[in-house]
Amino acid sequence: MSLSERARQYIKTLKRDDQFISSEEETRDYLTSQGIAPFDQFLKYQAAYSGYELTINNDPGNSFSFRLFSKKQIQRNEDVDLIKAGDRLVLNCGDHRTAQFNFFLTDRGELCTLNDDDSPNVLYSSFDLFVEEYALRNQISHWDCNPYYFEVLKPADLTELMGQKFKVIEECSDSLTNWWKDDQVVAVKGVWLDQPKFYFHVYGTQRQLCDELIEYLKKQGILKK
Repeated sequence: MSLSERARQYIKTLKRDDQFISSEEETRDYLTSQGIAPFDQFLKYQAAYSGYELTINNDPGNSFSFRLFSKKQIQRNEDVDLIKAGDRLVLNCGDHRTAQFNFFLTDRGELCTLNDDDSPNVLYSSFDLFVEEYALRNQISHWDCNPYYFEVLKPADLTELMGQKFKVIEECSDSLTNWWKDDQVVAVKGVWLDQPKFYFHVYGTQRQLCDELIEYLKKQGILKK
């Protein structure tokens, strides 16, 4: 996935800790020395994003620091804490400033948390998509919103209805996460951090527009009242 122009410009505004940067070649040699297959996604995201802190204007609590391997870790050839989670191998990949969860990057490049049975709760199909979402949220950080996140009762119905009324934001959407927009509203269906179910959240140029959409979807039985 190549980043959108919005995301490329967003990345340029971010701080990066150079103590967590290494090239794909350096990372490949390190993993190989540990007897670990140098999965392409680990190499790619270490080189492209490790050390960055994703931020949103006027919302420091939503910052996410992405870190895979430090220079010190590589130089000392320290053991890699690679975890088997279901049918995936995962690495701890960073911290959210306020969400008290462990976040992992899978060998397929997905961003996930872990369920109670230690299976992966996949949030995004790629870290690129996570960056795209941050870039979008940063762009609309001056908009209002309904502050609540609503449980989705009928995900398929939500996708169908929203697709009729709004345009899909393709660069931020995959099989799990969907973003929609018109000139005055931006809405998202995403995966809860603690369970493989969906939430719905709305941003708008006016709070009233957000509330009207939420109430309409509740009346349709799509969102939990």
